Amino acid sequence: MAPLLGLLPLLLLGWIPSTIAGSLRPRILADTNRDGVVTQLDDADKQRWTARRGAIFLPNIGDSSHRCPMADLTGKPLSNHELSRCHDSSGDHLLPSSAQYAAPLLTLPLSDVSDEAEGCIYIEPAHASNRVRLFWNETDMMTGYSSVWAVVNRQITFNATTLRKGISLALDGRELVTDSKVWDGSIKVVFEVTDGNRTVRDSVAMKQAPVLLHHHLQRTEVVLSSAAGDNQTVGSRWQAHFLRGVEDAVSGDTPIVLFNQSTDRTDIWAQDFLEPGYASMPGPDGPVSIRVLLRSAQSGRESGRQVFSQLRSAGIGGFQPGAGSGFGWEEINSGGNIETIPPYTSRSGKRWPNGRIVMGNHFETPPAESMTTFLRSQGTQTPLFIEAGWLVIGHVDEMVQFLPTNATKLGFTIAIADTAAAIDLLRTANASGHGDVPFLSYTGDATPDELTLFLDPALLLPNTTIATVLADPTFHKTQAYAQKYLDQNLRTLLREVPLQEKDILRVPTLFKDATSDPWIHFPTPDGLPPRISTPRAGEKQLKAMVPQALNGLVLGNGKYVAPQQWGPVVEGRDIFADSVEKIYGSVGMQVRWVDDYMSHHVRGGEVHCGTNALREMGKWWETE
Repeated sequence: MAPLLGLLPLLLLGWIPSTIAGSLRPRILADTNRDGVVTQLDDADKQRWTARRGAIFLPNIGDSSHRCPMADLTGKPLSNHELSRCHDSSGDHLLPSSAQYAAPLLTLPLSDVSDEAEGCIYIEPAHASNRVRLFWNETDMMTGYSSVWAVVNRQITFNATTLRKGISLALDGRELVTDSKVWDGSIKVVFEVTDGNRTVRDSVAMKQAPVLLHHHLQRTEVVLSSAAGDNQTVGSRWQAHFLRGVEDAVSGDTPIVLFNQSTDRTDIWAQDFLEPGYASMPGPDGPVSIRVLLRSAQSGRESGRQVFSQLRSAGIGGFQPGAGSGFGWEEINSGGNIETIPPYTSRSGKRWPNGRIVMGNHFETPPAESMTTFLRSQGTQTPLFIEAGWLVIGHVDEMVQFLPTNATKLGFTIAIADTAAAIDLLRTANASGHGDVPFLSYTGDATPDELTLFLDPALLLPNTTIATVLADPTFHKTQAYAQKYLDQNLRTLLREVPLQEKDILRVPTLFKDATSDPWIHFPTPDGLPPRISTPRAGEKQLKAMVPQALNGLVLGNGKYVAPQQWGPVVEGRDIFADSVEKIYGSVGMQVRWVDDYMSHHVRGGEVHCGTNALREMGKWWETE
């Protein structure tokens, strides 16, 4: 653990404060200047932590040695709380396999103290002392040999021999910052020395790294999806078909990891039961980072436990929302209702150097407080809310997307679902004599099962044509209703993000009214809230009529995985697919199509809903 052996460079530099002119001067240092090593350069301004200067430590919540169980000694599954509480820092041992995630500190040698001198090292404020772990290591400075790291608390004293050598220290977090009103991650590490009748203390300010959510300017490193199961059901066969399409679209560029440890194999929505994030600190060879995967605030969603049962490992930990909210399985609390605007400075001059989260309210109902409080408490990406209650599922990824581009000064733009763009395509085809072309070109197997809830056989009939759709007044009323909220949400975003109307990508999208579908508000088990929000009086709930092109996976490097459109085919070309390829091509993105019609579209989602991504982890402190 090289960062923790940082005392030797100070000795070689000859910088060894001790008793100077009879004064006792204890010194404790951490990586205050954030260059990845602890040196004398860290002594200045070390007692005040700011966005631009101050030592950082990590929540060491991975499971590097796979010691955390999934069940108790009787074989019964652990509760959500029990499952999440075990990790590398839940004990009092600094495991060799996770020591790299501990931040280095050291005390400078006090060469002239008397034999009676004693020192202690402790954490302030007192209420934070149980939220972090502090270790010391007696190191032979000539050989670099390290003994076992031992935990430090207020009762432990260091004798004169140890004070004269200097002390190597390591600190990590036992838990995440979940409510900044309780603890915002700030601590001071105090070094106190008593020699005779003199007691002198020094301290260094530190703060736990915030958990940051990814944005689309960060390159995809791992694609996540859900395994197909045993292939004995219609649903599992369609999922297998979908996965083959995803594998072809990713085409070896990025590894794919499949969730396979949930007993609910019908929960194929890898985007929705977790939201990937990360925390980072400077290290001697570059950033030291740990992934923090946020389980959705849906306590009754068994698939979310895979954050801990399958993904938690070395360098990967998880967040379990508290029990105070997010009970059951409400769609408003799915990960698809959490997106991130890439870094920008707002129109009001507020800097968001790590981007800003976007979430959807369902009219008067906000997402679970346990999640929104957690996200606000990180202090970096405070959520912006738009309206998603007009959609049956009600996720922001059904209507808006943020795409990398060199065409704007921000390096990204907004793509938004647009019904007018889709209607224009239909009208153009109709006016050119193609009104009798079937509205949908999907001709594959459409065998339903119990979860193909949005399958509308009438849309697949050859007599449902461009002309008949355009002649339907209900169709136009539905599109106008959707466009009202799409325009409202775009105005909200453009009041915040300094993009121009000309920068916006309008992706052809059509909706159908699902408000009266009898299955939507089906009974739930006693005490559980309904999965689908009840619409406000006078409002509707809509679902995509055609696979939503903007509900896809941004891989990076100009590659985009989108749901096959199955739109009207005019002169051998899918008019929706051609339009989408042109729109994404305008910002340098190549569309790779995946058929999700039966696997996801008719079940309430698309490619984005059925996948997820672990992305590169940035040096957030360099952007502050």
